[in-house]
Order: sequence, then structure tokens, then C-alpha cells
Amino acid sequence: MIEVVIHGLADSLVAKTEGLRSHSKPELQAEVSTPDLVQPAKDYLLFVADYLLKSGNTLRAGETLAYGYWLTKFQSLTPDLLEVWEYDAEATHFQKGVSLTLSYWRDQHCVCGRFEAEFQPPRPDQLTVISGGVLEGLPVQGIRYPAPEHMSGWWITTDLYNGDVSTLKHEHTYHVTAKRPDLAKFMALPRGFRYDLATHEDVWFDEKTTQVIM
Repeated sequence: MIEVVIHGLADSLVAKTEGLRSHSKPELQAEVSTPDLVQPAKDYLLFVADYLLKSGNTLRAGETLAYGYWLTKFQSLTPDLLEVWEYDAEATHFQKGVSLTLSYWRDQHCVCGRFEAEFQPPRPDQLTVISGGVLEGLPVQGIRYPAPEHMSGWWITTDLYNGDVSTLKHEHTYHVTAKRPDLAKFMALPRGFRYDLATHEDVWFDEKTTQVIM
């Protein structure tokens, strides 16, 4: 049986598996910054452990694993222990810990659960369509269309958008969520969903959004 134990450090908390070594696999540990992420960290490590035991695969230092919207990476601490790192918000380098990954996972599942929606996170390297004012923090409206593989399907606009599509920009989704972390929780809503944050948070499914947008 695989268990996860918690160790407190001076400025962080560390979740660590116990039992993988008896299956000839390295133990795993993941650091989080706040107590509210301890249970998500346990869930993450048990998810990885379950995958390893059921698949018969193993993990090696340097390998990566997507967990919902974000990407994690395993770094070697000792021959029998791997530590989990994650992409920073701009997806430029890996940093120790999983707080960002687990925050995305928790918040996106919360939104999808509230609206009885399937959890469908985009890849952070897919492109999102935005108008002026989005990255600058103005109130936004978002809609997710069916889209080709390189696109997230999200179109996010502000009141600066005048309907001229030539004024819109394509940004990697990780850049949008880095500049607008308040929008990250909506990103896993499936195609067909809209949200409007102009006056208050309003989220709904629009059956008319069925056309594939390039």
C-alpha cells in the first residue's frame, strides 16, 4: 500500500510517498507553499504512484508529466527519491515545488464542478485569441469554440474590441494566465462555454458555439 506523509519545513510543506521503493520504484516528494495545497499534493502523488503501479512503468530524472493544465518534472535527489518541479507561470523554466500546478488543478476543477462541466484544460502552449485590454487587466468576456489542435479555442475580449478581427492577437495560453491569473480558473471549461466578468461573474453554456474557429 502506498501512503503519503507530510513533513513541515521552515517555509514550506513537503508531501512524500512511502511504499514505492518496495515495488522497485523511487519514492516521490512534492513541496507546496501553503497548507491548503497539502491535500492536492497528496492526491497528485497518489495519482502518479497509481499510474506507475498499474502501468508497470517507472520514472527517471528529467521526465515530465502533464497534470491538468500544467507541466511537472521529476528531478533526482537520491537514487531512490525523485522531487517534483513545475514550470514557472511563463513556462520558461522549471522551479521546485508544485504549488502553481495544484492551484490551477484545484481552481479549474472547482469552476467546472460549479457549472457541471467536463474538465477539459487546454495545453498551455496552445494559442488563445485576445483583444486589447486583456493583458492589461480590463474586465473580459470569454468564449471557447471548437478549434484546431494548435488553438485552445478561447477567445477573450474586452470592451476595446470593436468587432474587427484584424485587431485581435494570438498569445500562448500560458502567457495569458501569467498576466491574468484571475482568468486561469476558467480555462478548463469545455468548448461551448462563455463567461462575462464585465460587472459580475457570469458563466453559461452556449449551444450555438459549434463552428470550428481557426
